[in-house]
Amino acid sequence: MPIRRVPAVFTALLTALLAVALAGCAPISPSEGGGGASTAPVAREDLDPEATIRYADAVGPSRFDPHRSTNGQDIRYLAPVYDRLVHLSSAGDPIPGLATAWEWQDDGLALRMTLRQNVRFHDGAPFDSAAVKANIEREKTVEGSSVAADLASVTTVETPDPTTVVLRLSKRNSMLLGLLSHRAGAMVSPTAFDNPDLDLAPVGTGMYKVTSYRPNDVIVYERNPDYWNRDVVGAKSIELRILPDEVTRMNAMRTGEVDVALLSGRLAGEASGLPGMTVHRDTTLTYLVLYLNRARSEFGNPKVRQALNYAVNRQAIAQGIYFGAAQPTVQPFPPDYYAYNPAYPGDYYPHDPAKARQLLAEAGLPNGFEFEMLVTALSTYTQAGEAIQQMLAEVGIKANIRNVEAAQTADVYYRQQQGDALVSQWGGRPDPSMTIDLQFTSTGFSNPGRVTTPRLEELQRTALDTLDPDKRRETIHQEVGELVDQAFQVPIVLDESVIATSQKIAGFELLVTGQVDFQKLAVRKQQ
Repeated sequence: MPIRRVPAVFTALLTALLAVALAGCAPISPSEGGGGASTAPVAREDLDPEATIRYADAVGPSRFDPHRSTNGQDIRYLAPVYDRLVHLSSAGDPIPGLATAWEWQDDGLALRMTLRQNVRFHDGAPFDSAAVKANIEREKTVEGSSVAADLASVTTVETPDPTTVVLRLSKRNSMLLGLLSHRAGAMVSPTAFDNPDLDLAPVGTGMYKVTSYRPNDVIVYERNPDYWNRDVVGAKSIELRILPDEVTRMNAMRTGEVDVALLSGRLAGEASGLPGMTVHRDTTLTYLVLYLNRARSEFGNPKVRQALNYAVNRQAIAQGIYFGAAQPTVQPFPPDYYAYNPAYPGDYYPHDPAKARQLLAEAGLPNGFEFEMLVTALSTYTQAGEAIQQMLAEVGIKANIRNVEAAQTADVYYRQQQGDALVSQWGGRPDPSMTIDLQFTSTGFSNPGRVTTPRLEELQRTALDTLDPDKRRETIHQEVGELVDQAFQVPIVLDESVIATSQKIAGFELLVTGQVDFQKLAVRKQQ
């Protein structure tokens, strides 16, 4: 495959942008905007339950079957339809969902959960302990399951009565509540398990039903009139338009075609200057990363992986591509999050091409090497991929870029194991052990090469076996150190979520995992 050269105009643009940014580009304040109205509290009687929210995002779900979904960020689209056993607070703490209470028993080898009563699936089937048991058994066995490994420690599901389930474990699993707040805890109606169109017509217990779905175009959610939480006002419907181009999303906001839109740092300043528009900028658990299949190319050698980390100019990407709506990182977790290890700040691997070339020579590759680098085909990732390609070329590494459709990226890279590396975003997970387990252990779905280290495996076993939060945090910090020192991947930047809302929108809140809390999102009554 011929090497894709970076256009000179891109090089000049990146250089110019970086110069401007470093000369005085201040970060954009969270929730700034022309009107700012959407951040103010709104009384229930001032909300319009018959309204429609028009939402523009960049990509749709890989699948609507939560147990076979291949993209962690699918939770953004699954959550309105599928309640999970455990829900999350805005800070990421587990709170009641379809389970109202839980407790560890038998020295952490059993999780007893009390289920919410009088809940029904969208097709009328009852939600009870039998439905939970059926879901977990399906997740562990259905062909193409992406969550089977998440529940590997669950050996049996006991149903002593309709409102109680007991998950018996082969070993303690401290991240289980986090798992049950994500796709593994999403409850599908057992009567819909065999529906051939489940990927297009999901059946959950959530506050919304999907009434129309055209992949890569639009998803229409209609309010579930029988939803168990009567305190939720919500909107009558949500029309989620899938618009890959961020300029198109910005123009849709400008003309009033949509009320909420995912943007980027590049457009945040312009959006915040429009009358009545609020820009919400939040650091979440997502980050831009150069994933490495450590069983392919030269990536099995830690010196090569360290060379890649020294070759990349994170600050240039944060400023030149994200326009300050990002910060350099060398680890999966942001500052102020309990899993963050402060011994490894964002400049732990400074941009040092000479050091990168030295490490390549020590690895027996003085003339560099060549590999295939997949890039998610969205504008920001494409620009980042081209910048990374240029930076690697400066130390003699040739990265051949192949763009992959956004919704299919995870399936192509993880399941089909195409490409030697991937430039994309890691979607935040509710528990740090989930991120580590998926990406870095020998059984992780997001570790296609299955290459790890004995120390990382041992530390992960210890973290999962530890229910004491302080001791567990210490172990996770050690895991982060192992990830960074061994350079398992090339984290680039913590890319902030930039979402614009019109003055019609009230109750906007983003969870730490990066998903909108649809239980709070609403529309003001128009005067």
